[in-house]
Amino acid sequence: MHGTLFFVVGPSGIGKDTLLNGAKAALADDPDFVFARRTITRPADVGDEGHLSVTEDEFARIHDSGGFLVSWSAHGLRYGIPVAFAEALAQGRNVVINGSRAAVPDLLARMPNVVVIEITAPAELVAQRMRARGREDAQEMAARLARVTPPLPDGARAVVISNDADIATGVARLVSALRTHGRRQRPQPVRSTDGARALRAKLAGEELSEEQYRVLLGEFVQRKHSEDDLKQFLIAATRSLSIAEIAAIARVRAEFATAIGWDEPIVVDKHSMGGVPGSRITMIVVPIIAAHGLAIPKTSSRAITSAAGTADAMETVSRVDLDRDAVRRVVSVARGCIAWNGRLNHSALDEVMNAITRPLGLDSTRWSVASILSKKLAAGVTHLIVDLPYGPYAKVKEERAADELARLFREVGGALGLNVEVCPSEGFAPIGRGIGPALEVRDVLDVLEQRPSAPQDLRDKALKFAGRILRWAPGISSEAAANARAAQLLASGAAKEAFERIVDAQGRRDPRVMAGALTAPVLASRSGVVAGINGWRIAGIARQAGAPGDAGAGLDLLARCGDTVRAGDALYVIHASRPAELAAAAAEAAGDSGFDIR
Repeated sequence: MHGTLFFVVGPSGIGKDTLLNGAKAALADDPDFVFARRTITRPADVGDEGHLSVTEDEFARIHDSGGFLVSWSAHGLRYGIPVAFAEALAQGRNVVINGSRAAVPDLLARMPNVVVIEITAPAELVAQRMRARGREDAQEMAARLARVTPPLPDGARAVVISNDADIATGVARLVSALRTHGRRQRPQPVRSTDGARALRAKLAGEELSEEQYRVLLGEFVQRKHSEDDLKQFLIAATRSLSIAEIAAIARVRAEFATAIGWDEPIVVDKHSMGGVPGSRITMIVVPIIAAHGLAIPKTSSRAITSAAGTADAMETVSRVDLDRDAVRRVVSVARGCIAWNGRLNHSALDEVMNAITRPLGLDSTRWSVASILSKKLAAGVTHLIVDLPYGPYAKVKEERAADELARLFREVGGALGLNVEVCPSEGFAPIGRGIGPALEVRDVLDVLEQRPSAPQDLRDKALKFAGRILRWAPGISSEAAANARAAQLLASGAAKEAFERIVDAQGRRDPRVMAGALTAPVLASRSGVVAGINGWRIAGIARQAGAPGDAGAGLDLLARCGDTVRAGDALYVIHASRPAELAAAAAEAAGDSGFDIR
């Protein structure tokens, strides 16, 4: 049994602290609820929450020794929740945390059963409350009110509470949400249903039919089975799924997503298994393919643990929250789109499954293939190319594992009637120079505009994948012809024009988000050759700078693998929009820059 972790977020002036204090008082006699006391690097006599005050050095020691369940930086301060509260969760109690939106992705990646409670209120009411409390001057108030609230990560379980009435009403709404979503998940007996019989068969190691999966997964969505039943099923599914079962699950999963139909003989798509920072080739490949005339309705995710997802990057120049009708309209006008998949591919089944697989750390390649291909089926894709990087910092670690995953994609794709091509490639280093949404888009535009500063590795990889896709286009007779066509569309400016059409059709963001104005260089501590770059590490530093929530934050790489550097040379430049985040990222980089210099 595991309690619910409630992470309460909301911008300054929204009234979050007032509601939390009221809820804490209302639930004081309920043993199922624990309100976490925060550790903060600010004086004990500031604020009214009764936090534990520590110095920067004390906070760093606690953090480095693993003493925090979750921690974050905001407004020049550091916040932490003691790891001791994990014991309350393990006992089945519900822990309520006064949190920050910036910490949500890390929390979702590491903790089970998280519910994000988002406090909102009309802007004019927030301004009124900020004036009443008198903490900020007029300039600070204006800056806070002007901040754009980034969306929550894909798969986050969120409850929105509007604090637009009196305090008693707001507290009652919060208490109701906590009680509704925080009841203990006590196992229920497996009911005598068709799904229950299918579940018992799978737990016994039997192969299930498509109809059995349709019934069983439907019952999971309807909450007809306990959380323990779902865990057992997912564990069993990671051990044994035949090709026929993977295809069956993909077809059933597609039925839970938003389906898009096309009056097109060929609808192409590209998917990346990810893990390589800066590899934003989708934003180059899509306009090249659209410029040729093939339909390419690309939907992409936001970042969860990386510094940017394709949707985060595209959002710096245009809208990405498109629904099915908008996707069809954009593709009819521009032959392609680059949209966020949260409004299209995410389903009730995803919510149920993600709530279990992430906390358990289940990473079944067979289940992942079913999930990915189900989304392509729902999107009406006929031809798919998969970018499959492997390396120590990629999601797939070894070449042999990449080859096995490629075979699985092809076999399941064939069973589904999809034409799937998979391209394993070395993913030992970042692609491009920018790490973070705006910086990665800068690289994309440099390539599309044929600037001398364009990263050659990003250009080459994009052309490689565009050429592979164009092999499917009618009238292109060979690999050489496909590669030449891709290069010609890029060199002529046709791809850049196609990109602009896509941006206009989706809804241009003018001006586009630029790199953060605050910068700090990270210098080499020794002379030598850059032997490697730790992708996880530099992505983490970019996130400390504020990426992806702050789309202008990130890193600009100046040195690459194989470069010779001298002690004191700049390896990269950190970009941020706020001094606190810049300082946090610089401190993180000072401990370990992520560069292996030998």
